[in-house]
Amino acid sequence: MEFDIIVVGAGPAGSSAAITAAKGGAKVLLLERGPEPGSKNVSGAMIRLEDVQSAFDISSIPIERKVKNVKLLFLSDSNKTNISVNVQSGLANVTRLKLDKWMAQQAEKAGALLITKTAALGLERDSDGKYKVITDRGSVKADRIVLAEGVNALISISSGIRPDLKPDQAVQAVKEVYSLNKDEINKRFGFKADDEGESWRILGVDPVPYAGFLYTYKDAIAIGVGIPLTILIRRKMSPYTVLDEVKERIGFNELVKGSSLREYSAKVIPEHGFPSFRACVDKVYVAGDALGLVDPLTFNGIGPAISSGVIAGKAALESYECRRYESELMRSKEIRNVVNGRPLVKELIEEENFKYYVRTINELLHSWVYGDVSKVRLDMPRIFKHLLLGMGVLKS
Repeated sequence: MEFDIIVVGAGPAGSSAAITAAKGGAKVLLLERGPEPGSKNVSGAMIRLEDVQSAFDISSIPIERKVKNVKLLFLSDSNKTNISVNVQSGLANVTRLKLDKWMAQQAEKAGALLITKTAALGLERDSDGKYKVITDRGSVKADRIVLAEGVNALISISSGIRPDLKPDQAVQAVKEVYSLNKDEINKRFGFKADDEGESWRILGVDPVPYAGFLYTYKDAIAIGVGIPLTILIRRKMSPYTVLDEVKERIGFNELVKGSSLREYSAKVIPEHGFPSFRACVDKVYVAGDALGLVDPLTFNGIGPAISSGVIAGKAALESYECRRYESELMRSKEIRNVVNGRPLVKELIEEENFKYYVRTINELLHSWVYGDVSKVRLDMPRIFKHLLLGMGVLKS
């Protein structure tokens, strides 16, 4: 079988590339190793609808709840600070299984052929210049390839396009989803409507520094944490231990009392990648998590994935040279945010820096409430250094 373009991976980046190329008139094959798109992902996220709208018609998007409130929790050794941000519109909680399936269906409607239960194992180039994707069900040919294979980018790595991640370049995330009926969720969170929802962002230091999250679905609540791999290795600690500590600290077990555990999942989140990683070789274009395009400062992986997928689909359609593809990636605001934020992120996930900021934010806010901030000792050289790095993000 021969195609113009083969896209490996039917996640947000892959389906965005497939729908872009298919709408341009190319004969596109979209390969997915799972039984259906989204089945191999850590389910659930808060999305910015504007990000999705850049590639898909969102009139039928399968959201769980519209986010009306984003809660920020800072948990230090003795203090706890809770900040609520009211949201007017544009944010929604989704499950990846439903979202990825919906995205792939839109790519199919645009003309792409989706084949699931097919793992791409390797990439070869024939004497006629065409690429051959080797799968566990045979091989398929195309003129151009988009690799949107996620963080475990086996083909990209085995083909020498990019290296594997080192422990200090990744975060280990774990997540649990608890089933609870709709009325109980509305009651326990104080929602006034069935489609109203919340997202939480949790930054804590005990037993190790972590970033956590909580999402409300129609009939479930999801909670998870991400911890730098180097910290877990150094402390010889499992991420489940950290998640249990977080649940205890925020009273989660009481919040989901009477529920049942529906799902447990784990995922490595890249904290490094493009432009240190190559994004292209000849007519092979890499996109999404395979390029490390996750923005940890805003907890946003789907937005940069879609943006890079659209650019990869257009690059494959028009046979961009690699320099042009990488230049187009850097023209994307979502991707520039990721790239420009990396120096700051690298500093902030250092254990001592992370602990300092979570504790100092708590001390400042609690001292302010009591009317005396004179006892808070600010490390101005450290703060000034990180403010300068933050300026690079603001200029994106």
